[in-house]
Amino acid sequence: MMEWLASYAHQVVSYLPAAQRDDTYAEIYDSLCEEYADWCQAHPGGKETEFLDESKGHPMRYATQLASNDSAYLVGPRFYFSFLAALKGAATVVAIIFVVIGIVNALASGQLFSALLNTLWALPQSLLWVGAAVLGVFVALEKSGETASWLDGWQASDLVLTDDHQTISRGETVFELVVASFALLWILGLVEFPGMIRHDGVWADAWTINLPTLYWWILGASLVFDIVFALQRLRRSVWTSRLRLVKIINDVIWIALFAYAAAQPELLSVEHVSASEFLPLVENAVKGTLLVVIAIIAWDALTHVRRWISQAPPKSQSNG
Repeated sequence: MMEWLASYAHQVVSYLPAAQRDDTYAEIYDSLCEEYADWCQAHPGGKETEFLDESKGHPMRYATQLASNDSAYLVGPRFYFSFLAALKGAATVVAIIFVVIGIVNALASGQLFSALLNTLWALPQSLLWVGAAVLGVFVALEKSGETASWLDGWQASDLVLTDDHQTISRGETVFELVVASFALLWILGLVEFPGMIRHDGVWADAWTINLPTLYWWILGASLVFDIVFALQRLRRSVWTSRLRLVKIINDVIWIALFAYAAAQPELLSVEHVSASEFLPLVENAVKGTLLVVIAIIAWDALTHVRRWISQAPPKSQSNG
């Protein structure tokens, strides 16, 4: 398999709608292989990167040529994919900034829920303003006659070798980053949950989760890994088989952790005697929530397993 040509084709179709990617990828890859074979006849020993530098432009421009002429664009077709890339990048930066601010607020106040809710409340409005600003910039560029000259300096060496074209969801990744960050603060005892149940004028907030020390160490390590892995995915645009394999293993670990907790006969205990009558109800609610989370993670893992298995190199009719 010609990995540079394959990576170029993967990058091109990653800009297209998901429903078009698989079929379009096979067509582009076969076409590239045929063109490369013809090019090698005039350039014996020529490398794939040299072929791409000489005959192909930025993958974004290639994708623009494939886009439907009847499509409605928020900005002109020449800038559309650049606009989307800039929008996603700006949104990611803003989201990370808000995560950091939320963590600082949580550490300062010691309250997990209030800091988390404030972060989630302020983030959408900020994203709207950022989106409007990015749109304004690209509308101005279009009106000025700009021709997306920032794509002119592209070289094949800029490609990141990959074996898939499914894009990584930034929204999902940022959500996982937020959850893992705040959960780690709670595990470390830096923030706490507010009182959730009030009985006989007393907040029943002295709940104890009855899990062994080793479990908490593994849980903390898993949260740290989740944060690092989320940041790594934010740096990438598409999945690779290696990233998928890591995601599958990570999902299996979380399923095992949550299943172990849900299987405990006495998962919770509470100091307030007056609140002990609520203990079975609260414990069943927690275990039910864990089972729902397990089902969601299992579905995510199965989806990645299916995509990982299907990541087979396309067969080209070209001999080049």
